[in-house]
Amino acid sequence: MKELTSRERVLRALNHQEPDRVPIDLGGYQSGITTYAYGRLKEKLRITSPTQIMERNQQLAEIEEEVLQRFGVDTRYVFLQPSSSWDPQERPDNSYRGEWGTRWRKPESSFYYDPVEFPLTSASIKDLETYSWPDSDDLSRVQGLREKARLIRETTPYALCTNVSGVFEQSWYLMGLERTLIEIKENPALVENLLDKVLEIEIGIYGHFLNEVGDHLDLMELWEDISTQNGPLIAPSAYREIIKPRTRELIQFIRGKTKAKIALHSCGSVSWALEDLIEIGVEVLNPVQVAAAAMDTRQLKEKYGDRLSFWGGIDTQGVLPRGSVQDVREEVRKRINDLAPGGGYLMAAVHNIQPDVPPENIIAMFEACQEYGNYPSF
Repeated sequence: MKELTSRERVLRALNHQEPDRVPIDLGGYQSGITTYAYGRLKEKLRITSPTQIMERNQQLAEIEEEVLQRFGVDTRYVFLQPSSSWDPQERPDNSYRGEWGTRWRKPESSFYYDPVEFPLTSASIKDLETYSWPDSDDLSRVQGLREKARLIRETTPYALCTNVSGVFEQSWYLMGLERTLIEIKENPALVENLLDKVLEIEIGIYGHFLNEVGDHLDLMELWEDISTQNGPLIAPSAYREIIKPRTRELIQFIRGKTKAKIALHSCGSVSWALEDLIEIGVEVLNPVQVAAAAMDTRQLKEKYGDRLSFWGGIDTQGVLPRGSVQDVREEVRKRINDLAPGGGYLMAAVHNIQPDVPPENIIAMFEACQEYGNYPSF
C-alpha cells in the first residue's frame, strides 16, 4: 500500500479499514502530556524552547511541531477559546473561578487544579432559573478559529480533532459529584433540570463552534466520565434514564453540524455501557483504560470492533510510569495486535502522560508504534 497522508490514515482506520500503519495521536485534552513530563522529554530530545501551558487544570503542555513530527503524530487540534469576558485571574491561594462558576485550586503539593467550590451545590430547581449561566452566544470563543481550522485542513496533511465537555461532567462540576450522585437517587428532577440547562448552553456554544470549524473536523470527542476503575459510577438504570438521553441529544445536534467521527471519553471500566454508547451514535471509544476491570482489549475488539473504534490503550497506570523501555514496547505491540487488525485503532496513551513517566518510555511508546504498527505485518 502506498503511504497515506495522516488524515487519510486516521479516517481509514476510524472507518474500520486497514491503513498503511496504525495512526498516532498526541496533543488533546485527554491525550496530551503534562508540563513536567514534557520538560523532561524536551531535555532528553535537546529541545531548549520554553514550554507553554495549553490547558490550565491538567497543566498540559503546548507540544511543538518538532516533537509531533518526530513521533509521527497524525493529529492536530483546534479548541474552543475562553470567553473574552471571563476573568482568568488567579487568587493568592492558587485558585481561580472558571467560566461556569466552579472554583479550581492547585495545592502547593499538586501538579493539577482540582474543583474545590461548586456554585450549585445547595441549589434548588428555582435557583437554576436565576443562576448566572455562560452566554452561549458569546462569539469571542470562536474568534479566529475558522481560519485556523482551514489552514490545518488545506495546508497540512493532518487529521483535525477537538475535545469538548459532555453534559453530565459539566453538570457535576457545578453541583459537585457527591451531591449530584445523591440527587440522582433522591431528587432526580433536580438533576434532570440541571442537565437540561447545561445541554441548552452547550448546544448554543458548540453550535457556534461547529459553524466555524465543523466542515474541517475529522474527529470530535465529548468527555463524559461515567465509570470508576471497577464499574459504573452510577446505577446503569439511572444512566439510561437520566444521562443517556441528554448525551444522545447532544450527539444528534453535533451530527447535524459536522461529518466528523464522534468519540466519547470515559475513563474506567466502561464495557457495561458500550451497547448504550453505540446506540446513541458514539463511533470511537477513548481511552480504553486497560488497567480497569472488564477492559480486555482483545475481548473488546472481538465483541465491538465492527461497530466501534478504539483510541488510546497504552497503559498509563503501570507500564508507562514504572515499566522498562522493553515493557513499553511490549505493551504497544500487544495493544496493536489486539485492536488494530481490520482498522479501528488510533494509538495513544490511556490518558495524559503524567509527570512520573520517564522520557525514555515516552520515546519508546511512539517508536514502537511506528515499528510494530505497519499493516499487514501483525
